[in-house]
Amino acid sequence: MATDVAAAVCDWEDDLRRAGRAAPAELSVMFRVGAPALALAFTAGAVPAAALADRPSIAGIVLILLSAVPWGRWILRGDDGPSWWFALAVLGPLGAAVLIGLGSPVASLMALAVGLLLVALNVGFAPVPLAAGVTALIYLLAVAAALGAPPVVWVALHLGFALTLAAAYAVRVSHESSRLVAQALEALALRRAADQRRIMAQDVHDVVGHTLAVTMLHLTAARMAIRRDAAAEALEALEEAERHGRASLADLRRLVKVLRSGEESPAGPQPGLADVEALVEGFRGAVELTFSVDGLAVVNPGAELAAYRIIQEALANAVRHGTGTARVALTLADGELAVEVANPVGALSDDGPGSGLVGMRERATAAGGELTAGSRDGEWVVSARIPV
Repeated sequence: MATDVAAAVCDWEDDLRRAGRAAPAELSVMFRVGAPALALAFTAGAVPAAALADRPSIAGIVLILLSAVPWGRWILRGDDGPSWWFALAVLGPLGAAVLIGLGSPVASLMALAVGLLLVALNVGFAPVPLAAGVTALIYLLAVAAALGAPPVVWVALHLGFALTLAAAYAVRVSHESSRLVAQALEALALRRAADQRRIMAQDVHDVVGHTLAVTMLHLTAARMAIRRDAAAEALEALEEAERHGRASLADLRRLVKVLRSGEESPAGPQPGLADVEALVEGFRGAVELTFSVDGLAVVNPGAELAAYRIIQEALANAVRHGTGTARVALTLADGELAVEVANPVGALSDDGPGSGLVGMRERATAAGGELTAGSRDGEWVVSARIPV
């Protein structure tokens, strides 16, 4: 399968662009025009050198000119490069010209320069089998042409090959590095986007889930109070429902603002331990509960937010599924923030883990802690320990 320089350079430019870096404009020009133009310049130098030799070889000159045809086609079409057919089209006549003898050391040197340029292109951009094959073939042709030459020629030959391979391999490593960097940055961007979506989903679930649960209970209480002609109780329940609805609407507007602005986290202060008591009081009209605190102090914001959201979600679940009096306990001791929310439950239904339980576990884990939830002594207990 052909792999051309133009496509390889285009891939390199795409890799750099994906990595957030612009490829130099000279890169495309150098490889799309510079490489074949350099090969044609070497060929143009080899032809008169061979023609001016003491015994010029007409066949050798014709073969050198034939070897220049693929390079000229590359410039005209812009879609050629290191492929098997291209290597054979260049090396076939060029190798034959060198083997039959050009009669001029300068012409032979120019032909070797064309071969080294082909080695550089293949090692830098072509697949490994093609690069290895072309390099071995050119090396064998150069060795065959240098048989009987002085030692200095052999030194120059091997030095030229060594420098060419080193430079071409450096280009190949740079190409591969840019590709890996681009892939890593893309993966990082996707992971950050996924994390951000998960955080936003948690926030929306926390805000909407607990507020709707409490609001619906207050609305139900208001409807039942109206049936009993208890206008005062109905009005109080509706006011509570309205208060929760307005608070939820404010939180949703804040989240929407963050999504529109592209920020990484919601602006403004996040709820913490100081807000837990108000959160619990907001649930009292919807469920009977007890609340106890011990040793609380200001800790890191991440731990405070995780504890707040866990209590919020656990109480919302208690409102929806629990019976009897719920218990909320918040304790700070031994460098850990312990959260426990428990409520009596009736018959448990195994509906699989809901998004609320998954979200609580994710919040606890993100804060460096752990969370367990399950039935214990007739109660559903949510217990979390978060290091502070």
